[in-house]
This record gives sequence, structure tokens and C-alpha cells, in this order.
Amino acid sequence: MTSTAADFQAAISRVGSFAAGLIRPGMRLGLGTGRTASAFLDALEPRLAEDLRLSAVCTSKRTEERARAMGIVILDSTEEPLDLDIDGADEIDPQLNLIKGAGGAMVREKMVAERSRRFWVVADSQKLVDRLGERRPLPLEVLPFDWRGTSATVRAISGGELSLRGGDDPFVTDNGNYICDLSLPAGIVHPTRLARQLEEIPGVLGHGLFLGTATAAIVWNGQEVAVKGDLDALREGI
Repeated sequence: MTSTAADFQAAISRVGSFAAGLIRPGMRLGLGTGRTASAFLDALEPRLAEDLRLSAVCTSKRTEERARAMGIVILDSTEEPLDLDIDGADEIDPQLNLIKGAGGAMVREKMVAERSRRFWVVADSQKLVDRLGERRPLPLEVLPFDWRGTSATVRAISGGELSLRGGDDPFVTDNGNYICDLSLPAGIVHPTRLARQLEEIPGVLGHGLFLGTATAAIVWNGQEVAVKGDLDALREGI
């Protein structure tokens, strides 16, 4: 493991532990996908061993397998709002807008986030950006049928470069679709407009722009855990 990887793991362990310490018995959670969500579950596991009873909707098969093994009751529906969704992000702007989708689960993640009373994003400070798209491409989940035609349409409306994740051996989501990554040289200047345009393209089943969804960000800044957003809700642990 490189020092950079070690630093990242230490950072997400700290924010995962902070978030896990605020979870109350009986909560109905949304559980995200990826290394940060896994760090949260690592920190939560000792509390579950102390009879902390929880239920959750999971955004990927991998997360569901892990949560079930830990004794979390798996829910298959969000007919009633979840108490809290916890997940990571690829980028976070000053308004707590996000890019997500490095793990390819952003369609399920968005469904769960929007059906939760609160959404906490946990991250290290490297994920903080002034403008979305500065460092990371925007993932799109696309239908495999005529994905090249879909890609051409995305390029035409965005002016960006689009690549199929995995190339000749495409990455396939838990929904059975492909992921394409959209890179924009200047970042995403108008996120709301781009989101609307992408949602109007047949073949684009979802995108990684999470706009106005996160209620708080729990971030390790290199020295301490810093909280952005709904601090009162964090203190209450609800």
C-alpha cells in the first residue's frame, strides 16, 4: 500500500467512525457502495455486536451481503422514508452538490438518497472541489442497446469526451447496464442544466450528479473531522 492509499484509508476510517457513533438503535438506514461506505460499516460492526439493532436498504449486492452478514435486517422497499442514508462521493462542491458513481451504483444510490430524511456524505478533504467535474469524470449508466448511439448524443449536447468503462470488457452494473464516463475540460459549468439534458436522452438511465440531495458532509481535513451542512441533525443523531 502506498502512503497516499494509507492516508486515504486512515481518513475514511476516521469519518466512518464519527458517523457510526451517531447511529441510534432501531434506525432504518440507506447504505452506500464503495470504500467509504465500507469504512462506515467497519466502524459500525462493533456496535452491532453490542445489540444495536438496525435495518437497511443497500445500494449494491456487495453492500447487502456485508450488511446481512453483520446482522443488519435487509429491507427491500422504501415505501416509508428511511431515517438516514450514508454514502461516499467522488467530488463535493461548496453547496454540497456531488458527483458519485465511481463504484457504478449511482442510480440505486440516488433512489435511496432521495427517499431518506437525511443524507450524510462521508469523505476525505481530497473530494472537496470548487466546481464539479474538476478532477473526476461524470459517470452515466446507459442501456447496452445502441450504447454508441447514446454516447454520440451525449457528446453532442455536452461537448465532452465519453468513454465506456472497461473498454472491450465493459463494466456491468447490478442493474445489467454499462457505465460511461463523461469528461468536461472546464468541469461542469451548469450542473442543473446538464442534469436535465442528460435525463432527456433515451438510453441514459441515470447520471452521477446529486444536486441538492446531501444534508451534511462529514470530512476529514487532515487534522480533525469537520462537518458541513446540517450540524444540529448530526448532534441529535437523527
